[in-house]
Amino acid sequence: MAYRHLFREASCVRCPDSRETVNHLLFKCCFARLVWAISPIPAYPEGEWTDSLYANLYWVLNLEVEIPKLGKIGNLVPWLLWRLWKSRNELMFKGKEYDAPEVLRRAMEDFEEWSTRRELEGKASGPQVERNLSVQWKAPPYQWVKCNTDATWQLENPRCGIGWILRNESGGVLWMGARALPRTKNVLEAELEALRWAVLTMSRFNYKRIIFESDAQALVNLLNSDDFWPTLQPALEDIQQLLHHFEEVKFEFTPRGGNKVADRIARESISFSNYDPKLFSIVPQWLRSTLIG
Repeated sequence: MAYRHLFREASCVRCPDSRETVNHLLFKCCFARLVWAISPIPAYPEGEWTDSLYANLYWVLNLEVEIPKLGKIGNLVPWLLWRLWKSRNELMFKGKEYDAPEVLRRAMEDFEEWSTRRELEGKASGPQVERNLSVQWKAPPYQWVKCNTDATWQLENPRCGIGWILRNESGGVLWMGARALPRTKNVLEAELEALRWAVLTMSRFNYKRIIFESDAQALVNLLNSDDFWPTLQPALEDIQQLLHHFEEVKFEFTPRGGNKVADRIARESISFSNYDPKLFSIVPQWLRSTLIG
């Protein structure tokens, strides 16, 4: 800020004995160091951030190359940098001060919202959509059952809908679940709630070999990886704890066409007048045409 002649002093707002530079603000400041320390981002190899902004940025922006096992969590870095910068401005210009866990939480929320939007935008259009819709549901192997899950989420609607359907190796419907919920923060959370409810119900029904299938690629990737998403972690841990009820379990992705029945259930459930869960062992009239088609 001193370089723009906005202030006479160039001291850091949090550590007055240090000169405020971009490198200090993002990496060397005591507050920035604390945020990085509690984040899932690995520390600089030497254990201390350097005096070179370029060296520090090179490290955090190339984590996928330096540490391939880190996975997608490396994409958190831009949002963490942005929140560090924004928290400094909030403190300086508005007098608002956020602690380190709050800054990290907000960066995580930014990251998760961005990831969800990428997932939605990544759903192909045109010919690719037609190919996805033409995919048919496939029955599970012998002595297995398959549970398809889905969610309906609309920004303008105060509620969302979740649903699942369980079928056997011959395609016969065993059970279905439909439920309305208060709108979650994003569509990925709604998809996760649909899956959590399905896993909980299947564990109580004592099925042993089961495939959970969804058309939400981000959700399936999350279940089949070690990625850490703090705001989703409680639901993920619930699912993990329930898995010991099964002898074998798989989480698989299917294009939209292979999940159209679960999609229809979710879209119907958003219109329910209350949030009570509904279970069906007989196919309701409103679903029959989708199931036959």
